[in-house]
Parts: sequence; C-alpha cells; structure tokens
Amino acid sequence: MPQEPIACEAGWWNPAPSETDDWLTWANTLPYCRDLGLVCVEFNATSAVFRMDRSTLTPNPNGAVNGGTVAAAADQIMGALTMRMSAAGLLPATGSLHIQYHLPARAPLTFRATALGGGQRTKFVEVVVEDRSGNRCATSQGTMIAGGSKGPPLPSL
Repeated sequence: MPQEPIACEAGWWNPAPSETDDWLTWANTLPYCRDLGLVCVEFNATSAVFRMDRSTLTPNPNGAVNGGTVAAAADQIMGALTMRMSAAGLLPATGSLHIQYHLPARAPLTFRATALGGGQRTKFVEVVVEDRSGNRCATSQGTMIAGGSKGPPLPSL
C-alpha cells in the first residue's frame, strides 16, 4: 500500500543556494516554525534572525514562554540554518543541543542564530534568545549533522 506523504514533507524544499529571498520564504513556510509562531526576518549564509511575537502554547505562570518551547524553537532554527549551510538534499539532524536559561523569556522574543564553524557535514550553531528589551534570556548551542536524518530525498524547485 503506497503511503501518503506526511504534512511536514510539503514544507521541505531546497531553494537556490545563494538566493536569500528564497531562503527567507522557505524558512517562513516550514510547518514547525508556523506551529511555534516563529517568523524569519533575516536569513543569510551564516546567520538568521527569527521573531516569536507570542507563545502558541500556554505560557508559564509568570507569563514567560515555557523553556521547552524556547528550546524547540532554537533547535528548529539551528536546523534551518544548517540546511542553508549544507549541500543540497542533506536533511540535518540534531547531534546535541545545550541551552542555558538566564532570565524568564517574556514574548516578544528574538532568536539570533550564528554559525560557529564545522566541517562538510558537522555544523556548530549558537542561538541567542532576547526579550523585547534586548536582554539575553537564553543561550543555546547545537551540533548539527547534515545528512543525519534518513528519509525520502528532498524535492528541488
């Protein structure tokens, strides 16, 4: 029996390697970004900026975005930036994710992702999370493996 493609596969396509506008559009069509309320406002070859105006899940009793939601958003952003830095068709996987919480993360939040180097398949990415006043709420670092997610080949435009 043939399997129907799952909904998330529809959001994964490979933009042209150097077209920033295409990558920005791509990031803003990712289903999990939409689920988390993330909007990509800048996306270049080695950095990205995403905004979360409000949590799409119930906030903590103190009004802050839950730490699990912050970590999930950072991980998603790391994956998106790793896609941009990797050879076409290599779907990234998270090898490790570390996050330190400094202050309650009260929305709106800004997520600033920066590539920290790596090799052909192993990429290191940092995401700094800031509140509306620019205060650092959390810092996360991840090791991403390009081609680490086994699955069907990614379609090209």
